[in-house]
Amino acid sequence: MKRILLLITLILACGAVVSCGVTGQAGISGRRVTVGVCKNGSSKTTIKYYKRCIRNAGAKPYFFPYYATTDEKAAEFMSSVDALIVPGKTGSDTTGRSKYDYKVIRAALAQGKPILGICLGHQEINGVYKGSIGLIPKHYPESGIKHMDKVDGKNVGLNSEAHAINIDTASRLYRILGEERVMVNTSHNYSITEVGEGLKVVATGDDGVIEAIEDNSRNVMGVQFHPEYLYGKFKIKRFRAIFKNLVEEAKAVKRGNSL
Repeated sequence: MKRILLLITLILACGAVVSCGVTGQAGISGRRVTVGVCKNGSSKTTIKYYKRCIRNAGAKPYFFPYYATTDEKAAEFMSSVDALIVPGKTGSDTTGRSKYDYKVIRAALAQGKPILGICLGHQEINGVYKGSIGLIPKHYPESGIKHMDKVDGKNVGLNSEAHAINIDTASRLYRILGEERVMVNTSHNYSITEVGEGLKVVATGDDGVIEAIEDNSRNVMGVQFHPEYLYGKFKIKRFRAIFKNLVEEAKAVKRGNSL
């Protein structure tokens, strides 16, 4: 009897050790999908909005604790989550941020994890796909839209439905939002100028500025606007669907399917 009790104790102890590993911390082994976020100097307020968006989409947020300094560290980050969000620049980002984000994006692609890029993250996805970006005033000199609109130091464009975008009706983004023309916020001086190989433009502003890209073969999407503010701060319900779609894609990948 003593031997049986000892054996049971050892089995329970081993189970506790496994649950405390990296995978257990990020929650990938549990039932809920875990979404990894490169927080990249994001403000506490922005992080709060991402938490709200991800949790309300039915998943668990996991903010990578520091920059992915090596390819191995990036792969470790991604192996502990089910999907990836690469956010925009809304805080005091460390110089050279993109080289770290590129490592994580490449790791997510290698592992087949769904990716959502937002603002700068959207541009960085394009960079990984060998595309390019440029200043809006240079490449769209006749644009009448203020893509970066600040008044008395306040980011008016980020905190409002600033302009409309036109969505390709054959795109995933159209399926997600259900509308061909949607009002979005804006906070960027740069935009995609040359689209990366394998990506498709699925939304543009009235001035032609690229507002969304997709690679449906890899569950990858980038949006130039900030849905984490539109839903996380302003509770505009249609934009919750962008995060919900990412979670559903992650579930499908875990099942061995694809949306």
